[in-house]
Amino acid sequence: MESGFPLIMLSLPLVAALLALALGRWPRAALGVGVVTLSLLTAVLWAASPTPGEGLLADNQAAIYERRLALTPLVRGLFLFVYPTVAALLALGWVFPNGRVTPYAALAMLSPLAAALMVEPQGLGAVLLAVALALLLPALHDARFAAAGAAWRYYLLAILGLVPLIAVVWFQTGGQGGTAVAALLLATLILFGGFPFHIGLRGLARTASPAALALTLGVAQLGVVAFLLAVLDAEPAARAAAEFQTALRGSAALTMLLAAFLVRREGEWRGVIAGVLLLDAGFLLASGLAPGDSGLAVALTALAGRTLGLILIVAGLGLPAGTTEGPYWRRGATLRLMLLAYGCLSLAGMPLTPGFAARWEQVAILARGGPAAAALGGLLVLSLAMAGWAVARQAQEEAASTTTTVAAAVVTRGQWVTALLLLGLAGLLGLWPGLLAAFAARLVGV
Repeated sequence: MESGFPLIMLSLPLVAALLALALGRWPRAALGVGVVTLSLLTAVLWAASPTPGEGLLADNQAAIYERRLALTPLVRGLFLFVYPTVAALLALGWVFPNGRVTPYAALAMLSPLAAALMVEPQGLGAVLLAVALALLLPALHDARFAAAGAAWRYYLLAILGLVPLIAVVWFQTGGQGGTAVAALLLATLILFGGFPFHIGLRGLARTASPAALALTLGVAQLGVVAFLLAVLDAEPAARAAAEFQTALRGSAALTMLLAAFLVRREGEWRGVIAGVLLLDAGFLLASGLAPGDSGLAVALTALAGRTLGLILIVAGLGLPAGTTEGPYWRRGATLRLMLLAYGCLSLAGMPLTPGFAARWEQVAILARGGPAAAALGGLLVLSLAMAGWAVARQAQEEAASTTTTVAAAVVTRGQWVTALLLLGLAGLLGLWPGLLAAFAARLVGV
């Protein structure tokens, strides 16, 4: 007898997405539908036993059109992060104008994302990931012409990265496995956003809303990375090949060097955000070098830190600049700068930020072995220093240009409380980075 868990994870978000679409004239009601649905899914998954054959996961399989779906402990762990994170992003839209994402797109994306990680044969997973990313396009461009080009460019690059994975999985299924180094290297560089395929990531970061970026480059990227790492684990010879290791480290170094060069030229927050996101993408490439659950744990830690950093930026950009008069709790200028600066520093992975939890593990993986390890380590430190300098410069420039007039849109009490809660959570994870790393390791079963 089937437990129904895979069917619930596929059907309930789609039903909620249709309901949110029908409530489009009432945005807060649509967001509320998403928050309630995802809270229910989180509670059910949390109550389920993490061990197959026990408790609510006594039978964790289902079948659709003769395709088997299996809710493994790993998928359960990943979605215990995915569901509450998307719920938090939707809830943020109640308080911050820039925090609103298209709720039906966010909810509908979760069904193919879950199916991609549960379906067998595995080759269908890459197709389902393409469907999930396509459903995010409305949130990325938000009917804005200037953002549509960057959103479609990112999507087409993602498709280009998924095609080699389909070929590799097809050969594995047919018992024709091999090293497939070129195909896996191409897929890894594109899907992680490394040089020379960084253009899709940078353009998206400059045009899409930060909330949509958190949804796409945090939540959906976790599904893409988990699928890619599973394919790499099935081809250990390809991952261990000297050309694969060298190319990935070289791409990471060039990505970070380019990010350091670009971020120092930026003169506004969106450019700085794009620069530090590109820097984070360079470090994320380290996950492709670490085999097994350890690589996925590093990736989840990094993507969790990235998502929290973007959420801080969502809150910061949602506050008005220049509100320095009136009641203290309505003065948004300082609070805005704290959120933006701390969020960007977290994306860079500076100490005392949530992003630091994964950064030094990534540094160790990238600089491991080889005569160029010392030079690469120096480059990593230089890129981090340049990113920190760019964030501090941008914060100083905005603080110097802040007016003393009360802005038309003042900071509400709800925005103030939410911002302080976010800063408190981020500060806690920054002071004790082991908390985030231990959380990620527990979810993936390390």
